[in-house]
Order: sequence, then structure tokens, then C-alpha cells
Amino acid sequence: MAKKAGAPRLLSMERAVSKVAESLSLLCERLSAVSKGLLVLLGAAMSVIVLLQVIFRFVIHVPFPWSEEIARYMMIWMGMVGAFLALRQGRHIGVSIFVDRLPPSWKAMVTILVQVVTMGFLCIVVRYGMALAIFNRTQLSPAMQIPMIVPYMAIPVGAALMILELLRGILEDLMHMREGPKRSLTSATLEG
Repeated sequence: MAKKAGAPRLLSMERAVSKVAESLSLLCERLSAVSKGLLVLLGAAMSVIVLLQVIFRFVIHVPFPWSEEIARYMMIWMGMVGAFLALRQGRHIGVSIFVDRLPPSWKAMVTILVQVVTMGFLCIVVRYGMALAIFNRTQLSPAMQIPMIVPYMAIPVGAALMILELLRGILEDLMHMREGPKRSLTSATLEG
């Protein structure tokens, strides 16, 4: 009798986890689309700015004082947003030789553990990245005179995006524990 009473609760909890996983998956999918667009926009803008800087410096002999600074800040944002997309696609480099030899259920547990530890690290990055951004909010950049919170916010924003993706991955792996993890956290090869 006790088993019958616990079974509906377990089913309802599985449905709730499934619903949260679906919502998180949809959110991550939308964030991924926005991130891809942002990367294209930042990459194109950075390329144009650097090209114009070369032309103005070596051909016209009137360099832009702000071009290197904005290119650097764009590169920081591209790196942090790109790290989220790389995590989403399993493109980070990792050593998985031992994990690959485990049975599927053990592999799932190790994958979940790695994701939890990575989330813990990223939570620290968000906390201290946010503190650093807020601490530097009144400081202005040397050339463009923009608040330094703008480039510093790339760190907590990128880490928060990765936390969302890891949480989505953990929920997905928990739902499919017996079959093994549904995705790889790392690239199979360096070429992809």
C-alpha cells in the first residue's frame, strides 16, 4: 500500500522535472539564437572597426584613438557569449577517455557530477564577476569614456548563460539516467 501511495508522487515529480526541463530547454534555445546573432554582429562590427583603423592609421595617417579599446571589449563579450554556445554544442575541450569506458548509467552520473562542479565554479565566477563590475561601475574607459561596467559585465553574463545551459543538461541527464547522457560536454576531436 505504501508503494502505491509513493508511485503517483514520483510520477508527478518526474512530470514536474520534465516540464521544467522543457521550459529551460526552450529558454536556452532562444538565448542561443540571440547569442548567435550577437556574435555575428560583434564580429562584423569588430572587423569593420579594425579594418578602418588600419586604413586611417597607415593610409590617411589619422588613427582612431578608441578603435583598439572597443575591439578589445567586443572580443571579451564574444569570448564569454561564445563560451555559452560552445558549451551548448559540446565544443569545449576535455579529457573523456575514462568516462567513455564507463557503463551508461555510471557515465550519466559522472557527467552530472562534472556539470554540478562546473556550475559551482561558474556561480563563483558570477558572484565575483558581478562584484568586480559593480566596483568598477564609476570608472570610465580611457579612450571612449564609457563606464567600465559594460566590458566587465561580460563575465557574469557569460557565466550565467553557461549555468542555465548546465542546469538544462543536468535535468536532461537525470531524466535519461539509465540510457546514459544524451549529449557530450566535450568535443570528440579537436576538429569537431
